[in-house]
Amino acid sequence: MLSALNKKWIFENPETASVDRLCETLEVSPFLARLMVNRGLADPEEARFFLDPKLDHAHDPFLMLGMDVAVRRIVQAIQNRETVTVYGDYDVDGVTSAALMVHFFRELDAPFDYYLPNRMEEGYGLNEQALDTIKARGCNLVITADTGVTALRQVKHANKIGMEVIVTDHHQIAEEGLPDALAVLNPHQPDCTYPFKFLSGVGIVFKLAEGIRRGLLDAGWEPDRLPNLKKHLDLFTLGTIADMAPLVDENHVLTAHGLEALRTSVKPGVVALKAVAGVDGKVDSFSVGFGMGPRLNAAGRLGQPDRGLHLLVSSDLNEAMEMARSLNALNEERKETQKWCYEEAEYLLERQVDLENENVIVLASENFHQGVIGIVASKLAEKFYRPAILIALQKGVGKGSARSIPSFNLVKAMTQCSEHLIQYGGHAYAAGLNIEEGRVDAFRKAMNRVGDEYLTGDSLVPELKVDATLRVQDISQELFGEIENLEPFGQMNKAPVFISRQVRARDVKFVGREDNHVRFRAFQGNHFRNVIGFNLSHAFQSLDASEPIDIVYELRRNTWGGRNSIEIKLLDLRSSIEEK
Repeated sequence: MLSALNKKWIFENPETASVDRLCETLEVSPFLARLMVNRGLADPEEARFFLDPKLDHAHDPFLMLGMDVAVRRIVQAIQNRETVTVYGDYDVDGVTSAALMVHFFRELDAPFDYYLPNRMEEGYGLNEQALDTIKARGCNLVITADTGVTALRQVKHANKIGMEVIVTDHHQIAEEGLPDALAVLNPHQPDCTYPFKFLSGVGIVFKLAEGIRRGLLDAGWEPDRLPNLKKHLDLFTLGTIADMAPLVDENHVLTAHGLEALRTSVKPGVVALKAVAGVDGKVDSFSVGFGMGPRLNAAGRLGQPDRGLHLLVSSDLNEAMEMARSLNALNEERKETQKWCYEEAEYLLERQVDLENENVIVLASENFHQGVIGIVASKLAEKFYRPAILIALQKGVGKGSARSIPSFNLVKAMTQCSEHLIQYGGHAYAAGLNIEEGRVDAFRKAMNRVGDEYLTGDSLVPELKVDATLRVQDISQELFGEIENLEPFGQMNKAPVFISRQVRARDVKFVGREDNHVRFRAFQGNHFRNVIGFNLSHAFQSLDASEPIDIVYELRRNTWGGRNSIEIKLLDLRSSIEEK
């Protein structure tokens, strides 16, 4: 039976012996043990490290292929007072990567410069004109941040004009292989034995900074001359969460400490960004991903990436507040741009796409704004549960953003359709492409042929995994405290999801600008909890709410008037059915 949102609910059924072993070994409750086993933490030692993440659990940076070469060359540049240029990307991961390097070189009092491409004018990644500009400034060494692993032609050009390039990037390796750089730092590259493959771009930069710090110590520098990297975990965490990197293994360790670094950060740019995002007190994944990240991303999306970087490297709070307010205004502009872009996509979808027979959505328009098509593609992929690719056309060339679902690897699919593309790259679930306008129809057909191969039946039905059944009366501050032991939540470490059955909805209210949210009290017997369902009023109204319903939800802390309460965040619902 599908839910009101046409999802299939999958109920986790952890092995009893594994749950019992964690209870006995770690002296935790069966409830917490169950949640950990559901997350693949059945091994007591792994679970112990997860519950108590220490910085010394992080991996040695020199396990990464190319780290020794990169560190040796950068240490040489620092000692010889050579200017090093950091070449970043315009999203949050790229901007925080560049900002971390800028702070690092600034604290070393080493000569440095930085360059961020303009999304609208230069597109993604390294470009030859930018490299010529950097060379003309007198720089012979470039470090890329969150970009460069597919830039074979551009790195070849850099070599030709007498520049050395060190690539730091976490994106997938192109079929053509690696660029001929002095060093490539990317755990995905062949022969790299680094234990954790899912660092963000800023994560790889952080590991490089660790390596440089050790290299300078080995070169005889005194420890008090070297930056304290722990305080820069604020930038690591901001970029890692915003880029939706998996919050497991090393990312879990560094982000757990990084959220505290964000809370206590004295960087004027971070302080100002938190202020305009309304982030006060405890900083969690939600406040980073939905508060700070979008405001920082807005600059790059609307073609002004330098604003975000200037904010994060600012040393003056008044200046930083002014820039943060400007970013906040840009974010409001981004929302409006996104709104009409989504409306354009829906208009085209209705007229150009046969959802009965097409499993991959490909839309192209001159009215699409290049800066927001990734967000709109993500919303379409979520709504229709199939890959979505939006292409912004301009002067005969399209720049596209793609978002996918678990059963469809975008990069592999694009590789099968590469004859139609000028350029492409990214991850399994998020990718970008360049294409000639005249090839769009052929590309659409080719992607759907690939879709027919991989997307059939159940793969097009979204699943919602449920960790455990709770009675409303079980929900308490103490239970929520146990859940908090698993934070920070994010990719591959999702917030626990629960079900309560045979619930009565009372005191129902539809709220929001367009009454698109629903609030009610969920009663079981005499016990109740307040419920908020964002964008779920339509789904709620599709049921007979006078009858008992089953609700699937996360729990969240709601602070109001100095008081804390635990609230149900509704994810899905259905009419109650008898348990088998």
